Amino acid sequence: MGKIKTVWIDTNVIIYYLKTNAEFTPKARALVGEARNGNIELKISPLVISECVFVLMGRNFCVTKEKIKTALISFINIPGIVTEEKSVVEEALNNFVRKGIDFTDAYIAAHARSVKPAHVITENIKDFKGLNVLAEIIPEIAETTDN
Repeated sequence: MGKIKTVWIDTNVIIYYLKTNAEFTPKARALVGEARNGNIELKISPLVISECVFVLMGRNFCVTKEKIKTALISFINIPGIVTEEKSVVEEALNNFVRKGIDFTDAYIAAHARSVKPAHVITENIKDFKGLNVLAEIIPEIAETTDN
């Protein structure tokens, strides 16, 4: 038996799998079915998950944060689907809902905790409170002049 094919999927595959589109949903669901059956491995970048959140929250879909979290966590746990930093993405999706913050902030905190240092520089400290990372405001850096 040969090695199964591994491919990266883009946001639209996930969106069409989750939402109905007469032309593309059957194709997306068939592809995911092939992954589920072990015939192909579908890889996902955390950037794609971020874009899915953005698209699903947008005016075309207006999906709630809770439904987005549930749908995306279910999706990345389908057999045959491999998500980079899966535990980080799951933590970020959970904090995105639980803390009511942007997915990107939730992801940065989860990523920083997983790869160290768990230290983030931001001007928006409130979004990082309770995420077990050190968050501090952009430091004032003295300007130096060469005379």
